[in-house]
Amino acid sequence: MLQTLREQTATLHKEIEKDNTAGLIMDHSITLEEYKLLLLQNYLAYKIVEDEIKQFESEFSTDKSERLAEDLTALNIDFHSPLIHFEDQFHCKDKIEALGAAYVLEGSAMGGMLIAKELQNCTKLASISTHHFFNGDRKNVQGWKEFMKRVNAREFSEEEIQKATLKAQETFRFFGKIFEYNPQFSA
Repeated sequence: MLQTLREQTATLHKEIEKDNTAGLIMDHSITLEEYKLLLLQNYLAYKIVEDEIKQFESEFSTDKSERLAEDLTALNIDFHSPLIHFEDQFHCKDKIEALGAAYVLEGSAMGGMLIAKELQNCTKLASISTHHFFNGDRKNVQGWKEFMKRVNAREFSEEEIQKATLKAQETFRFFGKIFEYNPQFSA
């Protein structure tokens, strides 16, 4: 299952990353306004997808959207109102679709660790003393490890693998759609 998910989402993953503001962290050129936008976009995507997964996996952690909410609150960004634009645009129908969506969310922890490492080199973000989402805490990858363990512990039919893969691809496209959202922040 994991190998198929990885292979079948690799191109989409690269496309979404290419157009994501996170690249500006990697080259240290991100501005505070761009960072605010990145946090808001991530919050919207994570919150909506986490809520869908939780309908089928009650133990699924919503700590990513919670940490993003902490960052946005600290920066005085309204993150509740924008949810209206997207909350009806992503749904999971069952546990297998939830698994495909969870693959995308849990797998993001690795990239988040790389981004966190580079944040300290972003001089235009020096006024932010604490990053909750991109915090570099090794425990952030624990969800990914647990996810892999759960997936590897069971067998899946070809139909289930296909269904999870299609939902993972849809999840990446949903993130891409949200990364096009660009509200203006008041200073």
